[in-house]
Amino acid sequence: MNRQNLRNAVARDSYAFVTLGCKSNQYDSAAMAASMAGSGMVSAGPEVAGIVIINSCMVTGPTEAQCRKEIRRVRRHNPDSFLIVTGCMSRGASRSLFEMAEIDLVLDMEEKGKLVSVLGIGSAEDWVDWPDVPAVAIEGRDRGFLKIQDGCDFTCSYCIVPSVRGSSRSLAPEKVLENIRDHLGNGVKEVVLTGIHLGLFGRDLTPAGTLEALLEEFLKQNMSGRVRLSSLEPLEITDTLLDLIAGSGGRICRHLHIPLQSGSDRILGLMDRSYKREDFIKAVNRARSVIPGIGIGCDVICGFPTETDEDFAKTEEVIISMEIPFLHVFPFSSRPGTTAAGMKDDVLSAVKKERAARLRKHGKNNLTAFMDSLVGEELIVVPEPGSASSSGMQALAGNYIRVVLDRDAAVPGHLVRVKCEKRVGEMLSGEILPGTWSLEHETHSDPDHPG
Repeated sequence: MNRQNLRNAVARDSYAFVTLGCKSNQYDSAAMAASMAGSGMVSAGPEVAGIVIINSCMVTGPTEAQCRKEIRRVRRHNPDSFLIVTGCMSRGASRSLFEMAEIDLVLDMEEKGKLVSVLGIGSAEDWVDWPDVPAVAIEGRDRGFLKIQDGCDFTCSYCIVPSVRGSSRSLAPEKVLENIRDHLGNGVKEVVLTGIHLGLFGRDLTPAGTLEALLEEFLKQNMSGRVRLSSLEPLEITDTLLDLIAGSGGRICRHLHIPLQSGSDRILGLMDRSYKREDFIKAVNRARSVIPGIGIGCDVICGFPTETDEDFAKTEEVIISMEIPFLHVFPFSSRPGTTAAGMKDDVLSAVKKERAARLRKHGKNNLTAFMDSLVGEELIVVPEPGSASSSGMQALAGNYIRVVLDRDAAVPGHLVRVKCEKRVGEMLSGEILPGTWSLEHETHSDPDHPG
């Protein structure tokens, strides 16, 4: 930490979190917020809170720049706050953070479980990856997050994450199942299982386990809600996994996020990725053949060193031909300490931006086509009360499509069956059908495609 004087922090009774980056960061923020609330603190907005915690990300250069911008913005709009920065930048860019006058405290990633103790506002268990009760709720949502894995054993040439997050660690399967059950029993109807490299779940345990075995046990316990998986690599989309999702009756969401990064095998080789273009294509095709109506997402990096027009064209071809509807596009940015940082960044910034814009346009077209294919279909959705506005309340379907509902008719705390009536921008408008929906005892049917 770069400030030893915490003189005013103790007297402040409100806190706010500003979270950037991945779902694992969202999970960590929620876990820290629970410890703050448990010590008598109240949540407030970052412009007025006495203590503001920025949970940082540095997976890309623009994301790191955004974090620094957010630090300055919070200090400018809330000059009297006690400002803390934690997350990946606290490990990977600590020296530069110490030099920022706006920051009162840099909290290393391994100290996040000590937050209330460090601030002197209470006592808490000392946790690094998971608090004693690992499941956390996200404010304003009827969905919960449960981080079941952290760290990564791979060394992709562009990725800084292993150096700041460490090697793969897994939460014990019995602890995972216990917390899913508790979450669902407390009114949450969807639990998002997150991790830095989710496909590595269980490999570090004794005895070793697998994600498939965990999901199989979850289905056996017939809990009254569903789980959603975060990102999985192409070679981790096994036939067993697909069969489990297909036979789950919607209790494992029909949605997979499968990183592509590039459609060029030459670039994938330079990235030190473990698969080839055809592996991604086969994974998507298998998933769609086994699980009709599945939502597919992927990540793509534009402008990796030496990427030619031909390399990019191969990526573009995959996105268009595979009709990927949920697309996350990142222009390449060099990360300190990675192998790619030693490569000549020879793709012009303007070219990266132009390629990224083209891919995003294709992704938007694919999403539009996917939504249009669902008009007239019935979906099971989780309403999100925090999204309520004059135009309605948003809800999330198992295949990751967002549906707008009549805010007065939506039933927070329940899974709801809706009939999709029309597309409204990047969402569908849905009519709530009579009754709420339970996924219990539905393992032989598909509530997202009941016909």
